[in-house]
Amino acid sequence: MKKSIRIIFVLVFIVILSNCNEAKKELQILTNIEDARKFVSESFNEKEETLLISDKLNDGLGLNMAIIGDGILKKGYMPDGFIQKEGYRIYKYKKE
Repeated sequence: MKKSIRIIFVLVFIVILSNCNEAKKELQILTNIEDARKFVSESFNEKEETLLISDKLNDGLGLNMAIIGDGILKKGYMPDGFIQKEGYRIYKYKKE
């Protein structure tokens, strides 16, 4: 019985930690290209990912997103839409 309780405790602890990491990752609004590229290279590991990009990076020609998107495509992700918020966009990606 004690072993079962320990296993349950460990599983709950792991779920809580992984949820905390996801929440932290999703709240990070990226404001420059280098931070965005680093975030993609270090953090994009799941089947679905989210990227918060400041409106400052969304230039009229889309050059900044092309640079950031290059790393995203290299990791095997495809765009899955975006949501416009005040001051930033939430870009969604899925791994094919």
